[in-house]
Amino acid sequence: MGVVESILNFLLIFLIINGIFNYMAISRARKQAQKIEEENAKLKLQVKEQIEMVTDNICGRTLPKSDAYVLAGDETRHYFCSWECREKYINLLKEY
Repeated sequence: MGVVESILNFLLIFLIINGIFNYMAISRARKQAQKIEEENAKLKLQVKEQIEMVTDNICGRTLPKSDAYVLAGDETRHYFCSWECREKYINLLKEY
């Protein structure tokens, strides 16, 4: 029985130490993941602040200024979501 008890004691100690190391590794990974999520949240806020949105004069759709079709007048600029909306606006101007 001495050998069996020694093996069981060894296994018990091994499992306890293994559990401690696993807990430490999981804890470290969670902290790292939380840090990455916080950094990503900061980056998303910065990106959102830099995107300028404009509204299409024909259909009313809001879109990023960089994606819009532009019609520049004397001192004004009109933004459109598509070439078709831009053409509709030009045709409306011609009617008046």
